[in-house]
Amino acid sequence: MTCASCRFWDRYAESDISKKFGDCRYNPPRISETLLARMLPGLSVPLSEYDDIERDIYVASAFPVTHQESECGRWDGRVPTC
Repeated sequence: MTCASCRFWDRYAESDISKKFGDCRYNPPRISETLLARMLPGLSVPLSEYDDIERDIYVASAFPVTHQESECGRWDGRVPTC
């Protein structure tokens, strides 16, 4: 019961090394406060003044990255329906 056989896991397929890693999509992406702070240098400025705020938040969020041999308590081996 590893990530590689879980319906919520999305394998990377760019190279032989990255094929061993993927995104756990059980939960929605999480915003990385470190990345967001780098993209929005003046957090004291109201967010409405940023034209690209939606794009910045999207870039600063990610699914947890896991190895194909990792395990967790949310494993589900059913075939995805979509």
